[in-house]
Amino acid sequence: MSKEIAVYVLFFLTFIFGSIYHFSIRRQCIYPVRLTKPRIILSTISPFIFCFIAYIGGNLWSHYILALLAAVFIISGVVGEGIHKKGIYYRPMGHAALLIRLAKWEDIKDIKIDINKNKLHSFRYKTTTIYPGQYYSHEDINEFKKSIKI
Repeated sequence: MSKEIAVYVLFFLTFIFGSIYHFSIRRQCIYPVRLTKPRIILSTISPFIFCFIAYIGGNLWSHYILALLAAVFIISGVVGEGIHKKGIYYRPMGHAALLIRLAKWEDIKDIKIDINKNKLHSFRYKTTTIYPGQYYSHEDINEFKKSIKI
């Protein structure tokens, strides 16, 4: 029983601090990412999926609390990306994709922007090309393009 409580507390703290981290990034971004239809759908469906998992997992109130915290964590990651004065916050693909990462301006080269779709298409970060798939408002993407002088 004590192992279950320890794991529960670990997940509880991870989801809370991760969500706070993501939401603070969103608040600090100069150009926050626009919520597109797939991002809205993911944000809407994730609480239901996690609550269904909690129901299957034992139908306890503690499972539902953890499920809702996990959903908030996922939603915070979806809305937390954006362009910051330090660089570009993006969600990496692969093993450690839980938290949003920062690509610092001094390490970024070759930024590609699709003005017609208001999309940050790609950028080269150190030796890797990142495809963030981030959409911004028309005004934000034009201001960003002027500020980096593409």
